[in-house]
Amino acid sequence: MNTESTDQTIPFDPFDPSLHLEYLYGPQWRTVVSIVERAAQLTAEEREKMNAEAGKQMQAGMAAFTGGGGGLAGLLAGLGQQQDTDPQPLQIATETAKEFGRTRNVQTAGMVAGQAVSATPAATGGDIAGLLQSLGSIGTLTVVSQAVTAAVLSDLVGRGRFTQDVYDALLRPWTDVIS
Repeated sequence: MNTESTDQTIPFDPFDPSLHLEYLYGPQWRTVVSIVERAAQLTAEEREKMNAEAGKQMQAGMAAFTGGGGGLAGLLAGLGQQQDTDPQPLQIATETAKEFGRTRNVQTAGMVAGQAVSATPAATGGDIAGLLQSLGSIGTLTVVSQAVTAAVLSDLVGRGRFTQDVYDALLRPWTDVIS
């Protein structure tokens, strides 16, 4: 294929940047790009709030996994038993992405969001302090990743098990911090 062809039978401009963004992030690319751009500008306070939101989610997930309590003993007692809890929103989103061919879009958006959130090695000094700072951003990365996942799949709300409630659960930690 000659990319410099003047063939007028091509129904779109192959050099249109939005075409490439749609290929990367799917039809909801504008929303994904706005989240990624905003994630790159998070303040320290917003990062702390996102880490706290991710911590709450993790505790809720562990409580559901262990049957609501019992700490380590409850967790160990529940091993090997079938869990009757509803699937988590991220699990439903993953299934939906596979079903509708958006897995690559979700992965690409997640990687770019991770780069936007992560501190550059030069900014952190590239030493153990930088590593610790990166580990401290895991909650922020989780929240931003869920937000871009919700954005990539937002046009699929109501299809299969990807309901408005699932979409809202994925996006809520982001919107609670970024109003």
